[in-house]
Amino acid sequence: MIRRARFRLRRAAPFLALLLSVFGCGAAALQERSGGTASFDSGKSAYDRGDWVQAQLDLKAYVEQYPGTDRTDDALYYLGLAYFKSKDYALASTQFDRLTRDFPQSPFQPDALFYLARCDDLDSRPAPLDQTETQRAIDRYKQFLDVYPDHAHAAEARQRTQALRDRLAEKRFRNGRLYAKLKQPQAAAINLRELIDDYPESRWAGDAAVLLADVLVKLGRKDEAIAALRRVPPSATGEVKSRAADQLRELGSSATP
Repeated sequence: MIRRARFRLRRAAPFLALLLSVFGCGAAALQERSGGTASFDSGKSAYDRGDWVQAQLDLKAYVEQYPGTDRTDDALYYLGLAYFKSKDYALASTQFDRLTRDFPQSPFQPDALFYLARCDDLDSRPAPLDQTETQRAIDRYKQFLDVYPDHAHAAEARQRTQALRDRLAEKRFRNGRLYAKLKQPQAAAINLRELIDDYPESRWAGDAAVLLADVLVKLGRKDEAIAALRRVPPSATGEVKSRAADQLRELGSSATP
């Protein structure tokens, strides 16, 4: 029985050797891939050819080993972009934030500010959920636009700011509608008034004015309801304007929204 076992082992030896060779090569490649070369040129070359992972490894190693050279800000910028391209916005934001804080005179400062806002923008959530990242993105876009109003990314920053403000307005509208549904008219009125006051340019302002008028009518505050309907913005949809005009007629007002 012992001789038979030894025979089987000898027959299996070549196959086992092949397996060890294959897995050995794979392990070596994995180990090589898990570390980076502390070289800006190597990391930038990897970035230029679209190898985001290798760029991250090399540039991260460079930043850690050389935290205060004349190319550290360059490395931080492209490291942030490499994470950004990989959709790892949290890590990207960390690099851009460090660049803006530690290297305020860097030529990459404007773009880093923009991408810092963009990371929060892309991490922000739909209107029914928490809007912390949305508000932070708006604040950072504002900071960027205040300092660099003519930058190449300025138009995009303004467009995204408006889109995010619309999302905050939608959040207020949903809250107001929910309170109205739960028969809490005072809370509904507060949310809807705040929406109209804070986001008058929003596409939700007209809907908020019409709903606020409904709430105020139920509270017996007819004059305030008419005033709310008169605040329907010119940019409101035709449907919203039509509903507001119908409500005004019902309330005995000849004014149009």
